[in-house]
Amino acid sequence: MKDKIIYDQPLNEVIRVCLRLEQLFQQIDHQLNDMSLLGTRNVISLIIDVLQILDRPDLKAKLAKELSVLHTNLLRYGNSPELDAEKFSCVTRQLEDLSRALIDSSGKIGYRLRDFELLNTLRLHFASPGGGCSFDLPLFHYWLQQPLEVRKGIITTWLADFAQIRTATALVLDLVRNNARIEEKTAVHGFHQELLDPQSNLRMIRIGLTHDMPTYPEISIGRHFFSARFFIFEIEKRPTQYTKNLSFWVAYCNL
Repeated sequence: MKDKIIYDQPLNEVIRVCLRLEQLFQQIDHQLNDMSLLGTRNVISLIIDVLQILDRPDLKAKLAKELSVLHTNLLRYGNSPELDAEKFSCVTRQLEDLSRALIDSSGKIGYRLRDFELLNTLRLHFASPGGGCSFDLPLFHYWLQQPLEVRKGIITTWLADFAQIRTATALVLDLVRNNARIEEKTAVHGFHQELLDPQSNLRMIRIGLTHDMPTYPEISIGRHFFSARFFIFEIEKRPTQYTKNLSFWVAYCNL
């Protein structure tokens, strides 16, 4: 996988949300290495982005259902002789526990942070370009001047509220990505199209290209078909279609 650039294309709303959350959590992890004043601002902005995604009233129920479906699908492999029984038991139990915890919990995910006046105020101001200046929010400016240990301690406490959703997101994406059928394909003159089985319950399609290919795909997926059109990378001009034949692989993720 490391020798390829991989493009993930979600096929349902839950996987789309999981991919967005995964990216935000990765950004937060990276940004925590820089807890300067500007670094702290960036972490807070990312936390607010996470809350924005989690604000959907139907997300908890949909994610719990996805975990339950994955649990049911995984049980079909329970009698496989090549199965790591201990790992299988751990994963199925984790899926069941996370699904039940989401169903039994009250309020939206991360609801406690929504009651914090500072985060609510910052959420409004960060929506504007350059928002959150000292003249907008002297309270925030004061908090940013607190010692590193104070700021980091508070942020760590806030991030703990995302532990459950982060675990669920990582587990869903790990199972979906690692239970896939991979096929080599050829895009003729930079275009590939194929029919899909609507009963296959695909959750994601992944395209892999080697790093030396000067092109990237734009993916379109419907219930019955999937197409990939490859373009030449441009910054200043409108991208044009890659006109040569090229090889790539497709992973059909349908656990």
